[in-house]
Amino acid sequence: MKRFIIITIISCTSWVNHVLAQSANDAMLFSRYYSGGTARSAGMGGAFGALGGDLSTLSVNPAGLAVYRGSEFTLSPALIFNNTRAEYDNRMFNDKKTNLIFNNIGYVYTKNLYNEKGFQSVNFGITYNRLSDFYSDAYVKRPQATSSLLDEFVYYANGYDDKGIPWASNQLYDFYEGLAWKTYAIDFDEDLNEYYNDYNDLGHGQSMHRSMSTRGGIGEYDFSIGANLNHKLYLGATLGIQNVYFKDFYFHEEAHSISNMYAFEFSDEYTVNGWGLNFKAGIIYRPIQMLRLGAAVHTPTQLWLKPYQLTRMDTYWKTSPSEDGGRYFWWEADTYPPERYTMRTPWRYMLSAATVIGNVGMWDVDVEIVDYSNSSISPKSTYDIENEEISSILKTAVNVKTGAEFRLGPVYLRGGAGYYGNPFNKDQYDDDIKKTLKATMSYSGGIGFRSRDFYMDAAYTFIKNPEKVNNLYLSYDATSDWYEQAKLLTKTGKFVVTFGFRF
Repeated sequence: MKRFIIITIISCTSWVNHVLAQSANDAMLFSRYYSGGTARSAGMGGAFGALGGDLSTLSVNPAGLAVYRGSEFTLSPALIFNNTRAEYDNRMFNDKKTNLIFNNIGYVYTKNLYNEKGFQSVNFGITYNRLSDFYSDAYVKRPQATSSLLDEFVYYANGYDDKGIPWASNQLYDFYEGLAWKTYAIDFDEDLNEYYNDYNDLGHGQSMHRSMSTRGGIGEYDFSIGANLNHKLYLGATLGIQNVYFKDFYFHEEAHSISNMYAFEFSDEYTVNGWGLNFKAGIIYRPIQMLRLGAAVHTPTQLWLKPYQLTRMDTYWKTSPSEDGGRYFWWEADTYPPERYTMRTPWRYMLSAATVIGNVGMWDVDVEIVDYSNSSISPKSTYDIENEEISSILKTAVNVKTGAEFRLGPVYLRGGAGYYGNPFNKDQYDDDIKKTLKATMSYSGGIGFRSRDFYMDAAYTFIKNPEKVNNLYLSYDATSDWYEQAKLLTKTGKFVVTFGFRF
């Protein structure tokens, strides 16, 4: 059970890399956030920590809630455009997909106190902001393969990952090599005392195709309160409840014209869903009219997660390999009921500075410090090895976001960029892997129209991720083992439109 809970997430999402340790991937998957929320914030690269007055800030610096002078409702649908290029067998494969989501919906209520001095207003806000997206699609294929997924099943069935002693058939791992055994895709040679597969014995040459996809994201429901002190000091606090869903699926098929088993299919579906709880506190200080300084701290998010895995294998035969005469066999394994576990994300610290130039425009810079090595999986007594990997493989990363807005009458023009530092410790990897451990960059632009009671904003954000190496399967030829690898480059665009109503 534990083997699949911490399994390396086989996906082509922006930062996931099969070569990295399993637990480190899990920790990163649920700990790294990008700019989300309203189109105004997205258009400025998510840099709103010292400005406030936008519902996105409830998930970043809740003091921004206190900047509101009136009540407001927003709704922000979004389209995600994903393009993944896979390089495999000296060939390029491109896959594109579009998905519709809600990036933000929220309401702010402002209670003006009308005091000459002291607290000027108290604000209450409730909002949903999308923090991260896991959408991706990719595929690779090969007309004449020189290895097979069955090689990996044979490798583990023969115990080469342990003592090199073949496992008994009833001890094979149910989700992988156990399925191959039950559908006759691998067999046991009594004379040689080892498992084998026909594709290897025939020298391979079969066609191979694999499709991979991921779905889901992290959304956060924020319940916030803010207070305005003399229009100089803004205070805020947020209780955040996260909703987490991740689904990874791959479908693998091979076909051999000579082998008696002329084709087989293998699919692996891995999902994680759950919820989390955190607390945020923030402050914005305006020493002079044109300058604002902000700071915020986020407690770790305590996540309660429920994983589920389903694998299936189908085999097709020219003549039956069994006594019952069948020529088609299938078997599947799943984890029901699922075994729950908890994860603790790291603390987050943010500093911001912004300048507001009258009614002409504004500019903001946010700096976020996150020590990803402080993530952990519980119960720690069960996941002690995985937590040691997290602390050694991950490190502190610095994320920087900046954005500006210019006003042209009722029309607003916006632009921004984001730098998300590499969270992996390069000292733990060889030179080839070090080349892939780079920062993630985002670029954005937007436009808005604002009247007294209504506004509409639109923004487009482009995220370019570093190229990653995806291990398709382990190949073994009796003298060495290596991974069939595909290089993945994922580019993601998001178009957000916000409709806002003031009361």
